[in-house]
Amino acid sequence: MHLESNLVDCFDCRILILAGEIDVHTGPKLRTQVFELLDENTSPLLIDMTGVAFCDSAGLAVAAAAQRHARLRGCPLALVGLSARVNRVFEVTGLDRFVATYPTLADAARDLTDSDQP
Repeated sequence: MHLESNLVDCFDCRILILAGEIDVHTGPKLRTQVFELLDENTSPLLIDMTGVAFCDSAGLAVAAAAQRHARLRGCPLALVGLSARVNRVFEVTGLDRFVATYPTLADAARDLTDSDQP
């Protein structure tokens, strides 16, 4: 299994671009990377999942843990561009009610940088 990531710093947020699969093999490394980014500063972190073809329960666990950590750090966090298949997994498990998801980066950036997030 393979997952690539690339971090882009924007004006008011950071974007972690992912491509590949999030599963039991790639999840732990992704979790560590996301936690480190959340610990660096509190500017919004958008995780672009447009290139993620597969996400299993390990990926859901990473998303849930990342959201909890982001809240503790006071850092807005959102997932962006989930495929229909991945989005369905989030909906079925109810995780979409716990972790903010957006169809586009523009939607997420506008919402997270214009609001009064803690």
